[in-house]
Amino acid sequence: VVSTQSTGNLTLPSDHYCCEGTSCKVKCFLIDGKELAWPLDKDSVTISSFFKERYQTINPGLKITESTEETQYFSKKPEAMDIKVEHSVHSRKFTKTGTQRTMLGTLLSHNGSVIKQFYSYERADRLSLKDIIDASGMGTLDDISDSPNGNNKSFRRKGCLMIVTIFYQNILSSMLGTTPLSYTYTVERVPYTPHRVEEIIPMVTPSIWNSKVPLNSVTAEERYMNPQHRLLRKRYGVHIKFVQSGAIGKFSVSHLLQCLATSMSLITLITTVGDIIALYLLPQSKYYRDVIYGMQEGDIVDHTQSETDLDKSKSE
Repeated sequence: VVSTQSTGNLTLPSDHYCCEGTSCKVKCFLIDGKELAWPLDKDSVTISSFFKERYQTINPGLKITESTEETQYFSKKPEAMDIKVEHSVHSRKFTKTGTQRTMLGTLLSHNGSVIKQFYSYERADRLSLKDIIDASGMGTLDDISDSPNGNNKSFRRKGCLMIVTIFYQNILSSMLGTTPLSYTYTVERVPYTPHRVEEIIPMVTPSIWNSKVPLNSVTAEERYMNPQHRLLRKRYGVHIKFVQSGAIGKFSVSHLLQCLATSMSLITLITTVGDIIALYLLPQSKYYRDVIYGMQEGDIVDHTQSETDLDKSKSE
C-alpha cells in the first residue's frame, strides 16, 4: 500500500531551477501532495517534477483543436514529498507472517551503508523522495539525464524510473537460523529510462455551465454532442516501483543431516581423486606409490624369492 503526504520539511538547497518575474517562461509552484503524486497505485507512485499543459477543444466528429501556447512549470521541491509505505509478508511453508509495523526495517544506500531505520509499530514507513534518490546513488534531479532523447536536460525535466526492493529475511545471526523477521529497502535507478505520463482533465463546457441542469445529471448525449474542453497535462517525474522479495528459513534436522552426509561424501571424493592423480598421473608417481604403500624395490624382490623357495620345498 503506497500513499503520499506533503511534508513541512522544505530545508533543501535553493530552487535554482525556478525563476521569478513576469518575463519568466518556466515558473515554480508549490503543489499539494495529492495532486503531485499521480498516478498512485498499490505498488507504485509517480512524483511529478515538471509539467506541460495545453488546452484542447473536441468538437463533434472528434475534431481536436489545441491552444497555440503551452504552459510549462516545475513543482517546487518535490524531493520533500513523503511516501508512506505499508507492506506485509507471509510464508505458507514456514507459517511466518509479519507486517512492517512488527518488523525492524532499514533503508540501505547503494554501497550498503545505513541511511535510515524503521520500527513503526503504530504508523507506516515514511520515505521522502530525497531518501530514495540518495539511496539510489544517482546524485540529484538536476544531474543530466542519460535518456536517449534527453537533449542534455536534467532528470527533473525528463523523469526517471526507480525500483525499490523490499527484502525480507530471518537467517542472519542466529545459531538455529530463526531470528525475528526484518526487512531492508534497496533502491536502483533503471538507466536510460525517462518517465512521462499524460493526464486528461475534463473541463465544463460553456453550454453546460450556463444551463440550469445539475452537472451530475448531464447525459452522455449532451456531453458528446456539444464541444468539449479539456486540459492535456504531461507529467515528468520520478516513477517509483516497489518490489517484494526475500529469504525466509527455518531450522531443520533432516536438512542438517543431509548437508553433513553430502560434506562427508565430498571429502571422500577429494581424497580418492588426489590418490589417483598422485599414483598414476604425476611424473613421480612410482615414488609416490612406494611412499603410500610403504614398499621398496628390494622388498618386492625378497618377497618373490621367498615364494620361489617355498615352491621348491613343496616339490621335494
